[in-house]
Amino acid sequence: MHSSTSLLEFSLSYKMDPQQQNNGFGPLTKPRGKAAVITASFVIVLSGALHVKFAHSSGEKESRDEIHFLLFGSALLILSLVLREVVRRVCLVTEEIRHKQSRYKGSWKMVFTSTFTFRYGRTVLMVGITSLLILSYILYEHCNTFCRSEYAILFSLNCFLAPQVLFLVGLQEISHVELSQINESNNKNVADGLAWGYYFGYLKMVLPILDDRIGQSEYRYQITKKKLFILIPKSCYIYDQIEEADPRIKLAGSLTLMERNRGGVSKRTYKTSVHRIEMPRPDGGTDEYHVVLEYAVSLRSLYDMSQQAECGMSRQERDEQVILFIRKLKEILDGSEECRGTYELVAVSGEKNEIADVLVRMHHDANLRLDEEGEANGPSTSKIKLV
Repeated sequence: MHSSTSLLEFSLSYKMDPQQQNNGFGPLTKPRGKAAVITASFVIVLSGALHVKFAHSSGEKESRDEIHFLLFGSALLILSLVLREVVRRVCLVTEEIRHKQSRYKGSWKMVFTSTFTFRYGRTVLMVGITSLLILSYILYEHCNTFCRSEYAILFSLNCFLAPQVLFLVGLQEISHVELSQINESNNKNVADGLAWGYYFGYLKMVLPILDDRIGQSEYRYQITKKKLFILIPKSCYIYDQIEEADPRIKLAGSLTLMERNRGGVSKRTYKTSVHRIEMPRPDGGTDEYHVVLEYAVSLRSLYDMSQQAECGMSRQERDEQVILFIRKLKEILDGSEECRGTYELVAVSGEKNEIADVLVRMHHDANLRLDEEGEANGPSTSKIKLV
């Protein structure tokens, strides 16, 4: 009971300060949703409703004319926006043509496809055609009213002059948020590549047979949690020995070696280390825990990139990438039937002398959950989140 209370108090204290969540690692971000799309849709509906309302507040004839002008202006503006983007991409093509041989294998089709491909191409085409039809109808019905040179000049300026000026002064560049969102949705972040490489190059081979290797090792009775604990420090700095980060963790040995023919190397060996955690008790004794533990070694590349000026990765960008690494790696492993449930991601702040405390808390937390499930004679809804 005392252990349960202390764990609960510790968990609540961590929840009070977001930066202390996940063992001081900080809060883990969620994938971006559709709030921006919903907001944009709301602005369109609200703006349209207000314009219609103001139009109806006038007399019948004035109201009809204002609605016609609203339709004409909206169609003209939307069509000009579509055309201005097409014109901008024509400018991009002039540069890509110079690289037709080196980048596109001499293929004109690849040149134009890479430049004029829209993510929602059918939607863009439908919007453009709809605007053109509305514009044609209004001009046909009210030619004397809307066939004016001022509108034609405004349309041409918005299609040809304005986009090029915005491009030249740099206002067409996408924001950091948009770039991040594009990379996340298309798995093009550095973190995504590192996570997939870590999975295919190591975890996919190690995790499915981890339980069997533990059962064949000399530590099969000492290891009570038959999972691979993967350390993920926020700083991405990887010590050569975990003992350097926390002296209470000692290298005990390793599981049975695994051999694979891989990358031209015959019988390449994969070693999975077993560590012993020595936790002193108040009475002078020592509690020992044996765990299969290692760093997520792929993160060392993120750390090195943040230290190398040529890579152009700031500390803030590194912090974002390590969170994306955690999210992507968890998504990959949970999506694999063979790997699901065979690992624990241990996010830590990267400070020294903290790893042993985190692992022991996870150990006690797991035992607490099992006890609660046993008492309830079924799955427990109570869950204390420590990592």
